[in-house]
Amino acid sequence: MTKAQQYLSEAELAALGLASCGRHVFISRQAILTRPECVHIGSRVRIDHFSIISGTSTVSIGNNVHIGSHVGINAAAPVVIGNYSGISGGTKLFTTDDDYSGAFLTGPTVPAEYTNITTAEVRLEEHCIVGANSVILPGTLLEEGVAVGAMSLVKGRLAAWGVYGGVPAVLIKPRSKDLLAKAREAYPDV
Repeated sequence: MTKAQQYLSEAELAALGLASCGRHVFISRQAILTRPECVHIGSRVRIDHFSIISGTSTVSIGNNVHIGSHVGINAAAPVVIGNYSGISGGTKLFTTDDDYSGAFLTGPTVPAEYTNITTAEVRLEEHCIVGANSVILPGTLLEEGVAVGAMSLVKGRLAAWGVYGGVPAVLIKPRSKDLLAKAREAYPDV
């Protein structure tokens, strides 16, 4: 299957009704955007097969962003993915979470007054990368340059320019900022 067959054409992208869409955007024909009118996409973005962006809130995707296959983004609260960021296959980003303490009922079939749902924004600043099959929970902020290892569980704020991993994710080591010069070299007009 050619690239043109795998990804939506410019006309098909326009017909989606995205809130905004830059240039050189590749969205797989097998990806699902349940509320495209809530999705802002920058330029040079690729969303791969079987990824799902759902929910009622805004999803803002910057420039030079890659969303791998089988990624799930639940946007009951805003989701922001900064420039030059990547989310590897199988990763899930959640903006809502049930209370598992046993003090409340759980699930979407239960009336709201019997649940205690946490709803909070998820934000990945510029140059963040999230490894395969990680889980990002509501209220998470990945500051600029954060790298998260595969199969990690992330909740809360991860400080800039660190490599994190584990369940829960903890700082493993600092991350190099050399990529900043490469970004300026690759896109001098940005």
